[in-house]
Amino acid sequence: NDFFQKCLARMAGLRKLGINALRSNPLIAGYSLTMCYDPLTIGEGVTTAFREPKPGAFDAVFDSFYPLRWCLFAEPVHIYSGDTVTLEAVLANEDQLSPGEYPVRLQVVGPNNLVVFDQNLAVTIPPAIEGEERPFAIPVFKQDVVISGPTGPYRFLADFEKGAAAAGGDIEFNVMTRADMPPVATEVLLWSDDSELEAWLQGEDISVKPFDSGKVPSRSVILVSTPPAGG
Repeated sequence: NDFFQKCLARMAGLRKLGINALRSNPLIAGYSLTMCYDPLTIGEGVTTAFREPKPGAFDAVFDSFYPLRWCLFAEPVHIYSGDTVTLEAVLANEDQLSPGEYPVRLQVVGPNNLVVFDQNLAVTIPPAIEGEERPFAIPVFKQDVVISGPTGPYRFLADFEKGAAAAGGDIEFNVMTRADMPPVATEVLLWSDDSELEAWLQGEDISVKPFDSGKVPSRSVILVSTPPAGG
């Protein structure tokens, strides 16, 4: 029961991320959300097959379709301290802002409100041009940023300093210091022909050897296989 409840709760965040991708795409002019409840074999609804609201689903949909909304992205979602994360901010604007310049502040905040990135910039909304539609998606920021700090969740934040109030504006990613990783004392049995994975394991000082179908491994050996193409 706990597993399925966690799955239902995770859906709200995934829905927001998916709609972020749609609303930040300047080539998409609209999006129709048609699935209300779960079909028999697919969990894509905002309610269960019993018409019970999923945790956070209604709030996620309300937030995702706010007329003025920040669509934020952080890739990859898990890095080691000192590594680079790509931060991107796109403003979804359905004719909410008057022409002008709006000051914006971008931050990355880690555990205990540690600020590891802080930048101010401006979003310019040009005057309307006769016969032309204003864009629904306005690229604001995209940059590779080195993040250094303690292990824990980090938040990429975006907000107007004055003149506007937008939804969104908060997305989470995770940072881990390498020293916090426990050592792997067990020998790893590599059950695939994956030279890249083998090199990574050796680079992390993890003992590794190829799988031999003629030998039965002990219970202490870890079997590692890579997913198939497209998996």
